[in-house]
Amino acid sequence: MLEKQLPYKYRVYDEIKKNILTGHYQPGSVLNERKLSEEMGISRTPIREALQMLEHDGWLITETYKGTVVREFDMEYLHNIMEIRTALEILAVQGAVKRIQPEDIRMLEEVQREQAEVLQNYDAMEFIGVDREFHSRLYEVSGNQELAHLLGNYYDIFQFLGMQAVLGSKARYTITMTEHQAILDALKEKDEEKAVRAMKEHMSQTEKNAMKNAHL
Repeated sequence: MLEKQLPYKYRVYDEIKKNILTGHYQPGSVLNERKLSEEMGISRTPIREALQMLEHDGWLITETYKGTVVREFDMEYLHNIMEIRTALEILAVQGAVKRIQPEDIRMLEEVQREQAEVLQNYDAMEFIGVDREFHSRLYEVSGNQELAHLLGNYYDIFQFLGMQAVLGSKARYTITMTEHQAILDALKEKDEEKAVRAMKEHMSQTEKNAMKNAHL
């Protein structure tokens, strides 16, 4: 049962999203306001608001005769979100070039070291988590909080697809670290053109790998 702490709609949003990410609500599942209200022990208003937010963020769709349904992701949707994510990642790295400080460089280098340790054990899901941390740190350095929010949601979708398919191989993860290092080197040099080029290459290879491995 959901603890009754305000604001309810955000707590409901997080709870439902967690259930999608963990597979409790499978793609194609119908989410009923009344049933969710009974399960969580709260009124239907925050349930309705949370469902609207989740639909806006791409997790749910409304289908005629069914109502609110967990989205079934397909290749076209994956391509579309990768296009958007690439554009946002480029904005983030451009902002990071302008704002990055020596302590930020040290922080990103530490993430790189952590990723190398995870790679030695070849823990795919842990590697994806550290990969996310690298990008999240870039969002923070960019100083654009709204950008961080948008990218966070797209990364959730991408990570969800990764958790379904366990994307890639150890060879791909090794290349990912090389791509991250190219981004980090450009940031150290405060070279915006080089940083954008490195991010574009990283996103291009990420999409190719996702298209190859996602079971959609």
